Amino acid sequence: MVEKEQNPQAPVKIQIRDLSKTFWTNGNRVEVLTGVDLDIFKGETLAVVGASGVGKSTLLHILGTLERPSAGQLRWDGQEVFSLDDHHLAAFRNRKVGFVFQFHHLLPEFNALENVMLPGLIARMPQPDARQQAEAILVRVGLKERLGHRVSTLSGGEQQRVAVARALVLGPEVLLADEPTGNLDPKSGARVQELILELNRERGLTSVIVTHNLELARGLDREITLVDGKAVIIRGE
Repeated sequence: MVEKEQNPQAPVKIQIRDLSKTFWTNGNRVEVLTGVDLDIFKGETLAVVGASGVGKSTLLHILGTLERPSAGQLRWDGQEVFSLDDHHLAAFRNRKVGFVFQFHHLLPEFNALENVMLPGLIARMPQPDARQQAEAILVRVGLKERLGHRVSTLSGGEQQRVAVARALVLGPEVLLADEPTGNLDPKSGARVQELILELNRERGLTSVIVTHNLELARGLDREITLVDGKAVIIRGE
């Protein structure tokens, strides 16, 4: 079990117990996760590393409630989240989780501000409020001069910073990132890495980052990998 002693400074934010995930492909049973036990602590940055195909992204998707596990428990602040129906689970996800992916998944026909406003508008936030929050987070990530630029005209690093802003515009508690620097040049990747760490501290986030970038992983509080479908500590307590 991947745990460390709970203390008042680092309460458990997310608790995973005996989590399993099985897929069926062409009639074949594929066990990706086979009993993951893991505590993720409030405010920490956790790297999930390892070879392709070991289940890193699957674990991240389950953490973010994008997929349901085949078995096991996932508790956020003591709440078993998969006891929720799909409607309430979607509301939970939209309120609690920010996602950043390797490919930013921005809408190219929209500008940076419009892309970052979208989560607020989907949540039925009044347009002036959505605009104000989007502007504020874009300024924070260093894109004050790019608000009206279509994202197709931005550099890769700028696009990923827009994606980070979009993930955080509604003030989630947890940031989940899947290879956030994987499609960037070293300089842009380093800037996105530094930004994620700064925002984690400033906003009291809990961040889980799947990465092949060893420099990024070493800059986080802990590193784990998956071996035979189970979580194993590489670095940290």
